[in-house]
Amino acid sequence: MTAPQPLVVYLAGCRWGDVPGTDKRIVTALGETGRVLWVDPPFSALTRMRARDAALATGIEEVAPGVVRLQTAVPPGASRRGIRPISDYVRGRAIRAAVRRFGGGVAGVVVASVRERFVDGIAAPRLLYVTDDWVAGATLMGLSSEGIAAQLQRNAARSTAVAAVSPVLAATLERSLGVAVSVLSNGCRPAKNVSAPTGADAVVVGQLNDRLDLAVLEAVRADGTPLTLIGPRRERSQEATAGFDRLIASPGVTWLGEVPETRLPELLARSGVGITPYSTSAFNRASFPLKTLEYLASGLPVVSTDLPAVGWLDTDLIDVAATPADFARKVREVLALPSSDAEAQRRWEFATTHSWGARAQQLRALIE
Repeated sequence: MTAPQPLVVYLAGCRWGDVPGTDKRIVTALGETGRVLWVDPPFSALTRMRARDAALATGIEEVAPGVVRLQTAVPPGASRRGIRPISDYVRGRAIRAAVRRFGGGVAGVVVASVRERFVDGIAAPRLLYVTDDWVAGATLMGLSSEGIAAQLQRNAARSTAVAAVSPVLAATLERSLGVAVSVLSNGCRPAKNVSAPTGADAVVVGQLNDRLDLAVLEAVRADGTPLTLIGPRRERSQEATAGFDRLIASPGVTWLGEVPETRLPELLARSGVGITPYSTSAFNRASFPLKTLEYLASGLPVVSTDLPAVGWLDTDLIDVAATPADFARKVREVLALPSSDAEAQRRWEFATTHSWGARAQQLRALIE
């Protein structure tokens, strides 16, 4: 009988059923070549009662090939100083029991959450994976920047490797933590087949929130380019809410809301150009937008605001704009150019070098 493979234990910053982001996509790719124990953020019985969410259930379930999900219930107020040790003990015991159940030992433990800590009693390499500038985004999460910085210091001290999603974030963490930080950026899922874009619109895929530059979107619309917005609204500020209300109600703008991932290839295939209209905040400059590579992986041309992550990709396949007016002009010019299957194929080939499979291999190398 073949011995079971060692597990990668992944303490995620989101639940498996949330909108797919970095965590879910890299773990799905990890599961294609090995076994992964995905650990949801813990919840309390009080949270489950208030949320009336039947999906909050303790136990283990298979959620993808090679991936099993663990949910744990902890006492109410788990983040409070007096309760945190009890919560950590309950959570650690559940994770160790899951590891014993599946056998084969542990290849590595990944903490990819601002709230989580490494589990005691598991002898394995430890990777701290910082998927956003959590300190700069503290207010967006309703947390203390000082508390997040202290948690990062604790986890970095217990890790055998540290990685960050972008070059800017890696450099920031090296200065604040005093350790070497690798860049483990976001990836993409290359489409099975690509051809020349046929649409005449500019498409935005992802959450509609305060990170997007509404001035850029309005400039594109006002310039006469049809806009297609695909994704749920998650804005926090009243200003952003009013701005999205106006934009979505404007002529030439189509908002499809959240759609199943299985529909995205079809929708992108009918689009003309993918756009990444992020504002130039400190939080965004440290990010690595998922959408940029996803557009290229679908064969679409891309126009983006000037983000360090775009420079890190080092390709002429992305047009970069400095101002809203410049952005709108470049979108119009890209759509006016004749496109070919060969150009779509070149974008796709570039994107395949940044696939989630490649990112999963890099993660395994970091923990091995």
